[in-house]
This record gives sequence, C-alpha cells and structure tokens, in this order.
Amino acid sequence: MDREGFKRELGEHFDLLKVEGGRFVEEENITIGRGGKKLLYIKAFYGRRPYWKEWVELFHIEPYFFNSEEEDTLYSILAKHFRRLFVEYYEDSETLRELKLGKSPENTRIGSKLRGLGYNYFRDWYYPEGWMEGGYKLQAEK
Repeated sequence: MDREGFKRELGEHFDLLKVEGGRFVEEENITIGRGGKKLLYIKAFYGRRPYWKEWVELFHIEPYFFNSEEEDTLYSILAKHFRRLFVEYYEDSETLRELKLGKSPENTRIGSKLRGLGYNYFRDWYYPEGWMEGGYKLQAEK
C-alpha cells in the first residue's frame, strides 16, 4: 500500500482539508472537499502485513456528494488503492430506498458503481455491530 501515492492522487482531485493520525500508526483521518465545500471524511487503514490488509471508510458524507462527478472520481481513486471499502449511505436517498425495497447491495446505485470498479463481494451493514462502527454502510471487497 502506497500511502503517499494515495494521498498525492487524492490531492490532485480534491482539497485535503485536514489530514491527521488515527488510532494506529497505519491509520489516517482525512477530510476532503472541493470548491470550498466539505464533502466527507475518510478513515484510511493502510494495513499491517502480513496480518491485516488495507481498508477505507467514507462517512459523514454530504448529500450533494452523491450522484456527482466527485463521487465517481473518488471511487475510482479508492479502487486503485483499497481492496476493502465501506461507504456510509444514509444520506443517499436512492441507495437507502433500494435497500429498503429489498434490492441486493451490489445492485443498488452505490453497489453498481463499485461493482463496475471490480468489487465483487458486498454486505449491507444496516445494523452495525458494537458502538464504533458508525451508521448504515455498504461494504465492498475485491
């Protein structure tokens, strides 16, 4: 996992409003925006080989991020660097509605985008376990 390469590519397309260390040496918290507006928070875990592989979570996502050019750009960047991805979806009314109607996670609006980028395992964390997992999210893995 090329941590600096990931942040460099992210910075080419988004404003890195804040980058700070996480709970572990291998984890960072990144706030991204564009055009003066905050878009979302990223929690990136860069892995601890050979035991733990990298993952990334997107949360506190502003509603205007969904169905935007920025959404597609960010997913494309993340797909190059992370095999496991979590996307909080409760502000995405379309994905939320689709899941409530029984659509499988990989066939929702977000799931379809991620499937197109090579992710092939999906899980809906509609009721996250524990207390630190956050809100509703889709998990996607390659």
